[in-house]
Amino acid sequence: MMDHSFLCVLGLFWLYTLLCTGHTQGAVLTIDPNWSTFYTGESVTFICDMKEGTNTDWKYRILKDGREFIPYNSNSRFTLKLLYISYKDEYQCCGRLKTSHDSKCSNKIFLNVRADKPRAEVTAGTTTISVGGSVTLSCSVDNSAGWKYQWFRRTSHTSEFNFKTNDEQNRIISVSQGGIYRCRGERGDPAFYSDMSHEASINITFSNQVVVTRQPDWPQIFSGEKITLTCEIQGGETTEWMCVWRHLGSIMAQISSKQLTFTVSERSSGDYQCQCKRRDDSYSSTKWSEAIRLSVSEDEAKATLTADSSILPAGGSVTLTCSLKIPAGFTYNLYRNNYMKQSDEPGGVFKISEGGKYTCRGFRRDTNFITSFSNTVFIQQTVSMKSTVVLQPSWTLIYRGETITARCEIQEGGGTQWTYEWRTTRLNRPPSSREHRISRVTDSGDYSCRGRRDEFYLTQWSDVVSVTVSEDEAKATLTADGSIIPAGGSVTLTCSLKIPAGVTYNLYRNNHMKQSDKPGGVFKISEGGKYTCRGFRRDTNFFTSSSNTVFIQQTVSNRVTVTLQPSWTLIYRGETITARCEIQEGGGTQWTYEWSTTRLNRPPSFREHRISRVTDSGDYSCRGRRDEFYLTRWSDVVSVTVSASKPRARLAADSSILPAGGSVTLTCSVDHSADWKFNWFRDGSVYPAAQLRNNNEPGGVIRVSQGGLYRCRGGRGEPVFYTEDSHVVTIEETLSMKPTVVLQPSWTLIYRGETITVRCEIQEGGGTQWTYEWSTTRLNRPPSYREHRISRVTDSGDYSCRGRRDEFYLTQWSDVVSVTVSADKPRPVLSVSPSWLSPGSSVTLRCEIKPPSAGWRFYWYKAVPDLLNNRYSYDLLPGSTAGTEHDSYIIHGQTHTAGYVCRAGRGDTEYHTDYSEVKFLWSADVHPAASLTVNPDRVQHFTSDSVSLNCGGNSTKWRVMRFTETHHLSRCSSWGRMTGSSCNMNMNWYHSGVYWCESGSGEFSNTVNITVQNFYDGVILVSPVHPVTEGASVSLSCRRRKQNTLSSVSFYHNDKLLQHDGREELNISAVSQSDEGFYKCQHAGKTSQQSWMSVTAVSRPESSSFPVLLMVGSVIGIILLVFLLLLCLCKRSKDLCCIRWIQSQSSSQSSSSHPGVNQNETNQYSSPLHDADESRDGTYSLIELKHFGKKRRHHEPEESCVYSEVKTGTAESTPVYAEINHENKGKAKRKNKKSTPVYAEINHENKGKAKRKNKRKWSPAAGDAAVYSEVGLGAALDNNAAM
Repeated sequence: MMDHSFLCVLGLFWLYTLLCTGHTQGAVLTIDPNWSTFYTGESVTFICDMKEGTNTDWKYRILKDGREFIPYNSNSRFTLKLLYISYKDEYQCCGRLKTSHDSKCSNKIFLNVRADKPRAEVTAGTTTISVGGSVTLSCSVDNSAGWKYQWFRRTSHTSEFNFKTNDEQNRIISVSQGGIYRCRGERGDPAFYSDMSHEASINITFSNQVVVTRQPDWPQIFSGEKITLTCEIQGGETTEWMCVWRHLGSIMAQISSKQLTFTVSERSSGDYQCQCKRRDDSYSSTKWSEAIRLSVSEDEAKATLTADSSILPAGGSVTLTCSLKIPAGFTYNLYRNNYMKQSDEPGGVFKISEGGKYTCRGFRRDTNFITSFSNTVFIQQTVSMKSTVVLQPSWTLIYRGETITARCEIQEGGGTQWTYEWRTTRLNRPPSSREHRISRVTDSGDYSCRGRRDEFYLTQWSDVVSVTVSEDEAKATLTADGSIIPAGGSVTLTCSLKIPAGVTYNLYRNNHMKQSDKPGGVFKISEGGKYTCRGFRRDTNFFTSSSNTVFIQQTVSNRVTVTLQPSWTLIYRGETITARCEIQEGGGTQWTYEWSTTRLNRPPSFREHRISRVTDSGDYSCRGRRDEFYLTRWSDVVSVTVSASKPRARLAADSSILPAGGSVTLTCSVDHSADWKFNWFRDGSVYPAAQLRNNNEPGGVIRVSQGGLYRCRGGRGEPVFYTEDSHVVTIEETLSMKPTVVLQPSWTLIYRGETITVRCEIQEGGGTQWTYEWSTTRLNRPPSYREHRISRVTDSGDYSCRGRRDEFYLTQWSDVVSVTVSADKPRPVLSVSPSWLSPGSSVTLRCEIKPPSAGWRFYWYKAVPDLLNNRYSYDLLPGSTAGTEHDSYIIHGQTHTAGYVCRAGRGDTEYHTDYSEVKFLWSADVHPAASLTVNPDRVQHFTSDSVSLNCGGNSTKWRVMRFTETHHLSRCSSWGRMTGSSCNMNMNWYHSGVYWCESGSGEFSNTVNITVQNFYDGVILVSPVHPVTEGASVSLSCRRRKQNTLSSVSFYHNDKLLQHDGREELNISAVSQSDEGFYKCQHAGKTSQQSWMSVTAVSRPESSSFPVLLMVGSVIGIILLVFLLLLCLCKRSKDLCCIRWIQSQSSSQSSSSHPGVNQNETNQYSSPLHDADESRDGTYSLIELKHFGKKRRHHEPEESCVYSEVKTGTAESTPVYAEINHENKGKAKRKNKKSTPVYAEINHENKGKAKRKNKRKWSPAAGDAAVYSEVGLGAALDNNAAM
C-alpha cells in the first residue's frame, strides 16, 4: 500500500513540475520609447510583462547589471525621468507571485546613454531649379530615432527666424528662397533638443534659359551708332530682376533694368553676357546668358559701285549695283555726272539706258547715317550703225612679199566725223586710221574695227576677218592614191597648195609636160614613171616651185607562186627544204626576184632559197621585177617553221591492261608533221612483226598480244632523219586468276582499339612468288604486302587487291570488301521482358549492340544500389564469367524488383563495350527486406497533391527512385524531399511513373505505379497501390479534386461496364483471380485514367492427390528411362559415369531448340503492365555423364538429337525436356567436335476440378514453364548455378 502511495506522490510531483516549467512562458522586459540610444537629460520607462495571470498577481523589481536597482513593488512600469551617463547598463526585470514565492525573470535589455549632446545635420538637394521651383532640405540626427525637427533661416541683411515649428516631423522640407539655413531635433516629453546644425548657405541657381537680344539686330555696325541690349529670362517674365552685364569677361555695371543702351565705338566690339537676380532674394540668381557678339566695323563706311557691262548696247540697258560690306538697314542713291539720278533704293540695284559717269552712296534712315561716295563707273552707249572690215584684194591667205589693204566701212555714217579703233590679235599698236596695209608675216591675225563719235557714243565692233601671211615657200605637193598601177588599171595623182585660190596646175612625167592648166589639180594616169607638178596664178603670172617626185610602178599580169621541196611546212633542225619563186608565162624575160619574209633581216634576192636554220622560220612571199617601173604581184604567203628541238614520237595504247586471251592496239605518231615511217621496239629490241608504215595511210598502228615494254620512233627524208624514241608504254597481261580479300576475324565493323587483318588470297597460285597491290579509298600509301592490319579510324574504306607475278603479269582485282573503323565505342542496349512479373516467373534479358556488329560475347550483371557513391555497382550473374555466345539470358525464379546491365566483348585480347544503361524488372510483391508504401494509399493523384513515399526494411539508409513515362530515371532529391526513409513530394503532371525504394544494403523494394491527373476538373479512380490478396475485400471509388466521393459513378473493368447505379463505390467482397485487370471510373462525362489491380493468389491443397501422384510417377518413369539409356551408353563406352543436374542459361538455345520458352513483353509505365496470362517459370536440368577411366577404350559418340514428348494429361501442361549430351575425350584431333544434345519432353496434365477447366492450354507461344534435362556423356561441362 505504501508503495502505491509513494508512486502516486511521485507522479503528482512530476506533473506539477511539468506544469510549472515546461508549460509556462518567460517574462518580457521592454522600454518606452524603444530607442537604441538615449542622451543625458532624457527619460525612459521600463515595462515588465510576466505573460501569466494579471498585473496585480505579481510584484516587480528591476535589476541593473544583475544587482537590484528598484526593489519589489506592485508597479509593472517604472520611469527614469532624468537620465545620467551612469544609467548606461544592462537591465532585467523579475516578478514574484503574491500567492507564492515562485518567481521568474525577463530578458535583458542594454540601455545606451550618451553624455555628448547630438548635433543635427543639414543636407541639401540640387540647388539648380526653374523659376517657381523649390530646393529640398533634410535634417537628421545620427544614430538615434524619434526626432522632430525645427527650421531657421536668415540672410546677410535679415536676422534668423524660426519658420517650421508645427507638430510634424519636418525631417525633409522644400524652400523656394535662398538664404542661410539651420535646423535642430526635438524628441520626448518633456522636449529634449539637439544642438543646432551648422549653417548651410543655399544659393539657388535658376535653370531658366537667359538670352540677350539687340535692337537694331545688325550683325555689324559702324562707330557712332546707338544700340540697345535686352536680357530676357524665359519663364520669368513676371518676376522683377536686377541684372549685371559682362563685356569681354569683365563686369560693366549693375543696373535696375534688363536693358542696356549705349553708343558704340571701335572698342565696343566683343561678346556681351548678362545675369539677373530677384529683387527680393539676393541668394537666387540665373545662370549667365549665352554670349552675343557685337561687331563694330573698323573701315570707313564707303559704298562700292559695279556694272555688269561698261558698254550700253543699242536699245538696251546696263545694271549698276551699289553695295556696302554691312548692308543691313541701308538704302542707296545713284548719281550721273554728279547729279542725283535715283534715290532711296533699298536693294542698291539700278537699271540705266544712258551713257555717262556714275557714282552712289548709302543711307541708313533710322540713324540718318550717310556713307561716303563710291568709286566712279563710266558707261559708254553704242549707236545702231555697224562697221565692216573690207579686204582689197579679198585674199585671207597671202605669201610673204604680197600686200593687201584692210578698210573700216561705217554704213550710213553720213557726214559724221568719226575716229576709228582697230582690234587685232598680234599687233602691239593697232592702227587708228580708216585703212591699214598688210604685207608682213607679223601682220597675220584677226581684224575688227568700230567708230567713235564722242566720249560716250560709239558703233558696234565689226565682224572679225582673219588674214594669214605665210612665211613658207610657195611649193606644190603631189600625192598618189597608190604607188603601183594594177594590171589594166590606173592611179590618181593630186597636186595641191596651202593657198589654192586662183591657182591652176601642170603635171610632169619623167621631166616632160604630161598635162597642163588643170584647175582642180587631179590627174588620172595609167603609165608607170617619175611624176612632179607645180601651181600657176594666172592673174599675177605667179609660179610655185616644183612639187616632190612620186614614183609609179606598173603591175604585169604574170602569176607568181612559192613552192617548197619537199613540201613540209614544219621541219626540224638538221633537215633542209628549198623555197623557189615560180613565175608563170615568164618566157625569156630577164626577171629579178624580191622576197618578203617575217624574220630575215636581209631577204634573199635569188629565185631559190634554202631553209634549214631556226632563224629561217617565218612567212615567205615573192615577186618578179622586169625593170624600174614594171613588176609582178606578190605571191601567196607560205609559212615555214624550223623547230629547234628534235621531235619525239608519241606512242598510245587503247588499254594498258591486256585481257586474258585478248590484244591491245598501239598507235605511233609525230605531232604536226607528215611523211613519217615508224620502227617498233619491245623490251629494247625491234618487234618481230614490225614493218615500216606510212602514217598517211592507216599506218603507225599495230596490235600486240604479249605484255612488255613498248616504244617507237619515226623517220623520213634522205638521208633518213629520225625522231627521238617515244616514251615507254607498259602493257600488263591479266591472268585468269581472281584473288579474294579475307578478313580475320571476319568483322566489317570494328572500333578504335580493335585490330583485324586483311589478307589477299590467290587460289591456284601454286608456288608462284607473288607481290601484292592494294586499292583503298582513303589510304594515301596503300599496303604492298599480302596482309595488312586495320586498327585506326583512317583505315576505314573499301579494300581490293591483286597479285603481280613479274613486271608484266598480274591477276584480276578482287571484289571490294568494305571495312569501317568507328571512332565511337559500340553501345549495348539492354531490354528486359517482361518488365513486370508475377512472383517466381522467368525473365529474359536481351543485349543488342548498336550499331550491329558480329563476334561478340555477352556479360550479364545485376545492378546493386550504392547509396554512398550515389550510383549502382554491378555483380556478374552466374554463368556469365566467360561471357555467353548468345545475346539473351534467362533468369528463373525471380520474385523481387531488380536492375540489370550488360556489356559485350570480343577478340583475342578482348575489347569491351561500355556498360548498358540500367534496365529494371519491376515486381509489386512486398518482401521483408525492403518495402514501399504510399500515403495516401492510391494509384491516382491530382496535381499539387502532397504524397509521401515510405521505405521500410532492414536498412538505415534509403533512396526513392522513379522511372517516368518519358523513360527518365531520377531519385527523390531531384523532385521531392528525402527525409530519413520517406520521400515527400507535391505531384505534378510529369510525375506519372514507376516508384521503388533502394536500401543502403543493396535491396530493391516492391514497385508501385503512380498516375497524375493533369486536368483541374478531371476525376481519379481511388484504387489500392499494392496487390490485393485473393479472398480479401476491396472498395474502389471515384472522386474530384475537392470532393472525397462521388455518386452516380460508372465503373469499368478491362473497358467493360461493371457497375452503373447510384452507388458511390464499387465493392468486391471476395477478390478472385478473375477480378485482376484494368479499372477506371466515369462521372458527369469525365473519365479517369485506368489503373491495374493485381490479385495475389493463395496456395490451396488440391482436393485429390491423384494428379500429384501422376506427375511424380511420370517424372520417375522418365528418369528411369533416361537412367537405362545411360547404362546402355556407359556399357558401350565401358566408362563410369556420374550424373549431376545443372540449370541451363542459354536463352538463345531455349528460343531456338525449345520453342515456347521466351516471350516478348510491351513496356508501359503509366500503369502496371501485368498480363493476365503471364508465363510460368521454365526449369532446365542437365544430366552429364563423366568418364573416369583412363585406359578403357572409347567409342565414337553418335552426333544426333532425339526428342521425346510424354503427355500426362493436364489442360495447363508444362513440357519437360531431358537433354542427353554425349561427348568423347578421345584423340586430340577430335576434341573440337560438337555433340548434339538429345532432349526428352514430359508433359503432365491435371484433371482437377471443373473450376480450372477454362485455364488456357499450353502452346509454344504461351511461354509456359518447361523443364529440361540434359544428359551429357564423356566430356566435363561447365557448372552453371541456377538463379
